Amino acid sequence: MTYIFLAMIVSFGVTLAAIRLQRPSAHAHAARSESSSESKMHGLNRAGGIGVAAGLLISLLARLFAEAPYAIASAHMGLTLLVAVLPIFAAGLLEDFTQRIGIWARLLAALASALLAGWMLGAWIPRFDFAPLDAVIAFPLVSALLTCVLVAGVTHAFNIIDGFNGLAGGVAALILLGIAYVAFKAGDIAVLAAALTAVGAIAGFMLLNFPRGLIYLGDGGAYLLGFWIGVLLVMLIARNPDVSAWFPVLLCSYPVCELLFSIYRRVVIRRAHPGLPDVAHLHHLIYMRLVRWLVGSSLPEPKSQRNALTAPYLWIVTSIGVVPSVVFWQSPLALQIGCLLFAATYVYCYVRIAKFRAPRWWVLRKPHERRSSAPETR
Repeated sequence: MTYIFLAMIVSFGVTLAAIRLQRPSAHAHAARSESSSESKMHGLNRAGGIGVAAGLLISLLARLFAEAPYAIASAHMGLTLLVAVLPIFAAGLLEDFTQRIGIWARLLAALASALLAGWMLGAWIPRFDFAPLDAVIAFPLVSALLTCVLVAGVTHAFNIIDGFNGLAGGVAALILLGIAYVAFKAGDIAVLAAALTAVGAIAGFMLLNFPRGLIYLGDGGAYLLGFWIGVLLVMLIARNPDVSAWFPVLLCSYPVCELLFSIYRRVVIRRAHPGLPDVAHLHHLIYMRLVRWLVGSSLPEPKSQRNALTAPYLWIVTSIGVVPSVVFWQSPLALQIGCLLFAATYVYCYVRIAKFRAPRWWVLRKPHERRSSAPETR
């Protein structure tokens, strides 16, 4: 527990220092708007990922000097993960500060990081708990290729959902808690420690990110969390035969669905490049069509309030995948059914919101709007 608090304190301190170093005018941009162009801000206000990385690094280094059983082994694993994440983390930071790193360069960096993690930690997917695919993945080269692609996919999925205060950080924390629980049940102390340390680092960042948005995770931070989660899930499956290979799929069902549906929407529907940014993600629709609080005002403070009200919607969505995944982490059939149900629910909700047909109880309104819509009583 000490190392979790250490990660939180270091992460908080570094992100606070980044805020202090910002130009005074930068605070005027604390509330993001509906357009993705305004969320792509330059400078230290997108350096929250540096704080998370610093929290992880200091906590893991301190653990090297601990006398507790498994402390050194878990520290070595975490530090190796930090080395492996360097290509994609660096690419994300360069994009944060320069806006000149293309999507393909970042994809190659994610693949390189996944390859490094697999080579240094033996983090290769060993099975899919699905007979036709298990026969194919038995070949080492196929296993390595699929692992790199899947880890890179999860890494980019977290960058896609990083659009509002507390969104990516909150989703990542919920998923990491799910990993920690199953690692505890499986007796995998190293994965448990790495997951909880990351939760501590995220907590330190979230104190300054949610709800006011004093600093943002940035591409570097989103890639760091996505990669950390992706590799921990691969290691959990590889090191623990009792954990179903479908556990990561349902656990990460929200970011995975967001990634796959975004590719489908861009390539099939819009006939556009799959990496082309847009404002049609589920979190954008929730912000624009469900969060009606102070809609009529364009002042920074009302915008910040609407921004902060968006993330809890997606925390609930994430929990719909996390809760059953940690309950049925040993049952492939139950996890597969859960994945199908979540995907169907995601598409249903997306279509309802996109067509302005969401149930009224989904919509957050102004207080006077709620009063006017309530039935009169005598």
